[in-house]
Amino acid sequence: MPHDYNESLMTPEEQSDRKSLLGCSFLHFMNDMHSTSLPTIIPMLVSSISISLSQAGILNAVFGLTNLFGQPIAGYLADRQKRPWLAVWAPMLSIAGACLLPISPNYAIAFLLVGLMSMGTASFHPQGLGRTGSSAKSKDLALFIALFAACGSFGSAVGPVYVVFLISLIGKNMFPIVLIPAFIICLYIWKRVVSDQKAENITKEKADFRGFFSNMGGIMQKISPIVFAATVRDATLQGIKLFLPMLVVIKGGSIAKGGMLLFVITMACTLAGIIGGRLADSTGDEKVMLWTMGLSPIFLIAGFHTSGALSVAALVLGFALLQASNSVTTAMAQKKCPASRSSASSLAMGVSWGIANLFTTPVGFSADIIGLEKTLQIVAFLPWAVTAWYTGKMILSKRGI
Repeated sequence: MPHDYNESLMTPEEQSDRKSLLGCSFLHFMNDMHSTSLPTIIPMLVSSISISLSQAGILNAVFGLTNLFGQPIAGYLADRQKRPWLAVWAPMLSIAGACLLPISPNYAIAFLLVGLMSMGTASFHPQGLGRTGSSAKSKDLALFIALFAACGSFGSAVGPVYVVFLISLIGKNMFPIVLIPAFIICLYIWKRVVSDQKAENITKEKADFRGFFSNMGGIMQKISPIVFAATVRDATLQGIKLFLPMLVVIKGGSIAKGGMLLFVITMACTLAGIIGGRLADSTGDEKVMLWTMGLSPIFLIAGFHTSGALSVAALVLGFALLQASNSVTTAMAQKKCPASRSSASSLAMGVSWGIANLFTTPVGFSADIIGLEKTLQIVAFLPWAVTAWYTGKMILSKRGI
């Protein structure tokens, strides 16, 4: 039978890798569908507990601090675990925080729940990315990471619509019941899907305090240019994306309209990430990163200076170009550190994302002072810092400096 023939072509290890990749990718979808709901929930909190834009930026900065410090630690531990414990249990923290956040009675409780969400996200991503990278052959590394990232992006795209739809259907006071089916799904994947790590992808070094800093320092020396590029990209993405629904509301739109705009943008980013990963595997990582980041500000600025469908189209394309390099920078980091995939991923994606979330605090303060739209226009120019830095680096290299 054809089915038996296909199975005979795959070794048990290959089957296990594919199964684990599928499980981690779905957990990524579940995690990001809930953990990225903050921009949609912020207008609700502004209404229910009267928070300011500055306080909203501080809430998002909690994600930044937790990921900045938590992801490297999680990555360091993940490289030393035979089973991917963090990849399975951490999403449950993200889900719990997101489901309880809309009913926060005050700012302090909202702060704690955002902290819970960020702890889950910080613990999940390094091991999820590391496990995905170990499932791929070198020639498919960027594509595999892009597929994993696409599941998270799709979760991010569905998240705003999912939150708005459920809360409008059952009310925000009933939203916490979502915890029950979400936890059941996570536990099912833990029981039936997730496999052990391959021995060659687990470092033999023991975990200790001094080893953590020396390990991370050595990895950072190898990938610091990649981390810089990823940080600038993520700061632009987060700085604009967090406040975009609020800008829609300020201009007279509804929360639902802001959520739909995020949905369209994130769906475009999902496809762009896969295309970027495939192009990177065939044409070169650095080339894809520089071209996409260099072009993105043109469309973002155009989106802020136009209106209607033209504005939406420009913003979507600008975000898509930025997101196209997301899997590329992580693949570049894993190629430089194949024995420490989770740790390298925690720096190239986690630390950059953490710093980017911290960046939303000054964006929020700036919005309170000079206006939200003008602030976001300034943020849109940031990717050209990477273009200028790499251009200068290439010029100096040609001159032998």
